[in-house]
Amino acid sequence: MMPDYVLVVDFFAAIAVFIGFSMAFRQAAVRRIIGRRPPRVSSLARTGGEGDPITYILRIAGVMTMVFGIAIGGMVTLFNLA
Repeated sequence: MMPDYVLVVDFFAAIAVFIGFSMAFRQAAVRRIIGRRPPRVSSLARTGGEGDPITYILRIAGVMTMVFGIAIGGMVTLFNLA
């Protein structure tokens, strides 16, 4: 049986993974939570011009948060199992 602190860390790691996934790939829901409107699709965005900066911020921060949760949860769990 694993100690309680490992289960607590894994729980918070799972929350970080869920939040990071939502920020990176479910941006419409996150934008509603933070009070931002969906991005306008302009002719520049379709042709590769300047996009909405919040899109890129959410993608980068979301992936970083998701990887952080995976790394912390994985390291604590594997260290305990060793």
